[in-house]
Formats: sequence, structure tokens, C-alpha cells
Amino acid sequence: MINKNNWKLYKNFLDYRQRVDQICKGSIKAEMAHLRHVLDWADESPFRHADKIRQTLPEFLLLGNYSPTYIKKNLATARLFFTWLADNQPGYRNIKQGWVRTIKVKRLSDIPRERESVTYEEIIAIAGAPAISIMERRIRAAAVFLYLSGMRISAFVSLPLKAVDIGNRKVFQYPSMGVRTKNGKYGITYLWDIPELLKVVQEWDNEVRPQLSPEGFWFTPLLPENGDLDRNCITIGEHRENLARRNLKEWLERVGLPYHSPHKFRHGHIHYGLQNAKDIADFKAVSQNAMHSSMEITDQFYSNQSDSEIKNRIDDISKSLSNNKNGRDSIESKIIELARLININHSGSIYPITIEEMKGGEDA
Repeated sequence: MINKNNWKLYKNFLDYRQRVDQICKGSIKAEMAHLRHVLDWADESPFRHADKIRQTLPEFLLLGNYSPTYIKKNLATARLFFTWLADNQPGYRNIKQGWVRTIKVKRLSDIPRERESVTYEEIIAIAGAPAISIMERRIRAAAVFLYLSGMRISAFVSLPLKAVDIGNRKVFQYPSMGVRTKNGKYGITYLWDIPELLKVVQEWDNEVRPQLSPEGFWFTPLLPENGDLDRNCITIGEHRENLARRNLKEWLERVGLPYHSPHKFRHGHIHYGLQNAKDIADFKAVSQNAMHSSMEITDQFYSNQSDSEIKNRIDDISKSLSNNKNGRDSIESKIIELARLININHSGSIYPITIEEMKGGEDA
């Protein structure tokens, strides 16, 4: 049975995270799920004596059928929670940082897998798929817009017309305009210059913009009685993104195309940029356009290449070595780029390592 006081502390922590740290609702939901495991682990034992509980929290989680990534996120939330207890709650000063740092596991490795994303070929097929009704035209344009912009679905469905400038390929992700960005970030996002895709979003923009006020939504609500545009709607519900997911799944099934969740279109946007990046400046531009707080995040989650991409680059380097034995500078630049893309640099830096560092002596 869960300790009653532990439950109160759990609720107080989540309230603190929302009010003081001002994290987004998605993060609150994730931390809520993580801390339910902490409550189950502690059971009737008060958190004040958490360091005395045997088995440990890492041992408890390892008994569950959870992925290494999920376990690591759970433990990170637990460390944050117990640090908050020690710093903010009277009677919990006995919780020492030395113990908090032990809430971890030895290195865990997931089975290697490719990160799902919408490919360029898939988005071209989506752009060319039939869309007859207003609802179908809306969701097709939405899918293409998500790929072109890399926006998160919560931000996209709250996007007013005044924040969209298709002609200049510019989107203003401004919370002051009502855009629901992650953690209230401000940013300007630029659309990829892909004519076949821009044509689809421009057609939808041309259809809705003359009928709506600037405060109207680009992903325009429809009237339930006849499916026409709701020209007077300037507010949307909290769960608007769920409608977009449902519409997308149903339409893709009707046109015979594989379903990807809206976030996989964001993955596709970033992968398209990284695949075509020529140097670190390009990499940084892709990262900033995705509104990542640092290039390290982009590198950590998106720079891993698929097996086929790695093979193609290896083959390209091999051909270059065979055909251009005297073109050392060109070959070295390709090796450096490949090293960055497949994370040879274990230091965590996204910057390329030097040829000398890669050689590393006779045994390297």
C-alpha cells in the first residue's frame, strides 16, 4: 500500500515542477508516470527513509520489462525528486546528495534500432495522394507542413494564420501569438524549399486564408454539421492534437500509405537536413531550425545513420580511396564527416575529431 504522505509529496513535486519550473504538460505527464514507480517501490516506507529501503530503486526497475532508455529516464526523474525533497521540504535534510547519486544503474544498452522517420520518398507520395474533401485536403496539407517545418504537433495545431508566411517559407512559433511551443520557447522556423511540397501547403493556405481572420487557425476547425470551415473559431481545445493524429491515421489508411505519427514527420524534417548538410554550419542551422537548445541534442537523437546510409558512405569512401590515391585532403574530409555521423567520437562532442586522433597510434 502506498504511503499516504509519500503520495502528498509526489503531488506537491509535480505542482512545483509545473508552477515554478514551468515545464510543459507532456513533461509533467512523463514525470508523473516515472514517479508512480518510485511510489510503488517505496510502498509503505516513508521517503524520509528511502536510503534504507532494500531492494534499491534501480534493482526494483530492473525486474520490470522496461527498456534501458525508460529505466534511465525513470532514475533521472527520481534523482530530481529526491533532490527537491532535500532542498525544499522540512524534515528531509537527511537525504544526502551522495545517496541520490547512487540512484543509477551500470551502463545499459538498447538493441540497435533505426529511429523511425518519414522519408523523402514517403512525403512525396503523401503530397501526391488524393484528397477530395476539405478534411482530406486539410490533413494532407498538415502532414506536408509538419515535414517541411519540423514543428511539434502541439505547436502546429495551435498555429494562427498570422504566424504563417508560405511565400517566404517562414513560420513564427511565438507563444504570444497563441502557438503552444514546448516549454514556451520562441523561434522562427523556415520551411524546406521543396517545390512539390510547398505547392500542397500553398494550395491549402490559398483556400483558407481568404475565409478566415488572421487569428484563425491554419489547421482550421470544421463545422460538425456539414464539414465546412468554421470561420468564427479562434480558440481550440487542449487535446486538439489528438484529432490531428486520428485524421492522419484514417486518411493514410484510405489512400493506402503507411502510418507515421506526427512526430515522425519532425524526425523526417531533421534527417533530411542532416543528410544534406555539408558542414558544421549547416548542421547548426538544422538544429536551430528545429528549435533545439543545443547541437548536442540534435547530434544525440538524430545524427545516427541507418545501416544503408552508413554502407553508402563507406562505399563512397572506398571508391574515393581507390580512384584518388593522391587526393588525401578530400578523403580525410570525408572520413572526418563519417566519424561525426556515426559517433566515433565517444567524448560526446559533435565536432569532428582530427585525423591524428583517429589514428591513435599502432593499435588504433
